[in-house]
Amino acid sequence: MLLASLLMWAVGPSHYLKVAAAYVLFRIFSSELAMRCVRTLPRDLKGLALLVKVHVRMRAAFRANRPLSDMFLEVVKQHPDKEAVVEVESGRTLTFTELNALANQYVNYFQSIGYRKGDVVALYVENSAAFFAIWLGLSKVGIVTAWINSNLKLEPLAHSIKVSNCKCIVTTSTLLPTYKNAVENGLLPRETPLFLVDDSEDRSLSFASFGRELAEVTTKEPTRHDDVDFKSVLCYIYTSGTTGNPKPAIIKHFRFYMMAMGTGKAFGIMPSDRMYITMPMYHSAAGILGVGQCVTQGATIVIRKKFSATNFWRDCARFGCTGSQYIGEICRYLLAQKRSPEEREHRVRVMFGNGLRGELWTEFVERFGVQKIGELYGSTEGNSNILNIDNKVGACGFFPIYPFLTKLYPVRLVKVDEETGEIVRDKDGLCVSCRPGETGEMVGVIDKKDPLLHFEGYVDKKDTSKKILTNVFKKGDCVFSSGDILYWDEYGYLFFKDRRGDTFRWKGENVSTTEVEGILQPVMSVEDATVYGVEIPGRCLRRVNTT
Repeated sequence: MLLASLLMWAVGPSHYLKVAAAYVLFRIFSSELAMRCVRTLPRDLKGLALLVKVHVRMRAAFRANRPLSDMFLEVVKQHPDKEAVVEVESGRTLTFTELNALANQYVNYFQSIGYRKGDVVALYVENSAAFFAIWLGLSKVGIVTAWINSNLKLEPLAHSIKVSNCKCIVTTSTLLPTYKNAVENGLLPRETPLFLVDDSEDRSLSFASFGRELAEVTTKEPTRHDDVDFKSVLCYIYTSGTTGNPKPAIIKHFRFYMMAMGTGKAFGIMPSDRMYITMPMYHSAAGILGVGQCVTQGATIVIRKKFSATNFWRDCARFGCTGSQYIGEICRYLLAQKRSPEEREHRVRVMFGNGLRGELWTEFVERFGVQKIGELYGSTEGNSNILNIDNKVGACGFFPIYPFLTKLYPVRLVKVDEETGEIVRDKDGLCVSCRPGETGEMVGVIDKKDPLLHFEGYVDKKDTSKKILTNVFKKGDCVFSSGDILYWDEYGYLFFKDRRGDTFRWKGENVSTTEVEGILQPVMSVEDATVYGVEIPGRCLRRVNTT
């Protein structure tokens, strides 16, 4: 402060002006806000550097305008004989060359039977190399894959398949009975073409088996049209958002690349890493953020069909995994296990995901020796995504607290009425922005000219329009409404608090209260039912209560 005062003394025109300027400068830099700004400066500079790296990579990718599969081919050339995929249960391994060859067989087969760009293929398949290879291969020629939740049955399964407008279904012998049950109950048409990744002795439904069909199919690169590019649709991933039934969100090649590459850069994923994938690959968390490290960074992925708390650290040690993913429930399950040698013999240095609460965070890190926890916040379809890049316990990300930057930042919090749950607007009809120390709904500014801020939405445009708010910060603007309520503390850290709408989280899934109501009413023989989520103390989830 003395140095600042002396500088003002040297350059000022008069004694009184010098004293006044020095006083003002002293008050600014001695204020509580200034001290907090100084304290958070290293974090903010680190975040800025990451943002610049991601933007530079994205701008270069947009100029090149190549599909994701072309980027993967570069990875294949760099690491042709390196393991790309390892399946835990089967022991099957594929090198990058073998994975690409398998992907080519799938796409060449579908092309041979008349499938073209824009056609939709529903993937009702468990975690596996096949799931990965099918969507990767079909994306090369613009065939869109709809990633169906492999836990769905009957009406929810039928709904997800129907809204995708798919031309065929791909499933496995394990899931065939569930699919068959939906068909026999009249929920799905029997005549929809059906393909099995493996084979089955059950011939009650007509299907083609890739186990037989792919034997004679070439592994050469498919014939591709020039109109498959970085802005083409890659897949549909289902999300409930905060309202209603699962909806297929549109994922384009550039969005997959941005999410996977950005996560890899943020948490230091390298080609030498081996990512342990246990979460469902039909969700964006594992399907993009996890598997995407293989596509964009050249990392190896180790796939288990379903999460197993008993085998988690044992698998990590056995397969030399250096990274993995989590939801809050996974961390709680792992902490509930009896101590074992494997939980400290592994090489896992980074885990990223969402929902790890502060009360479990420190215990988890200290017990299992994971060096870095990468808590993040975002949605499959949205444009409001944040990251915790400095291991702040319990936080899912941050906003800079500098007043001059707040209005320029594309992701913000707006105030919500605690009683009604509705967005608060001022006398001019605009939303009221939150300040540090306040709670509000996360929104992301939509800019149709900037692909990084664009909101692609859902297959059904009516669903898309429901997630857009207008006249938010100025007349004529629009934002993506996340429906999620977060707390913004005085240092800029963000903490997830609740969600606005009719869904709640249960074991990593968005559960629609309206769906639960629809199931309960006929079973319980009641005229009406109300379902809502109730927080369970000590658990990172909510359970259903009915009235």
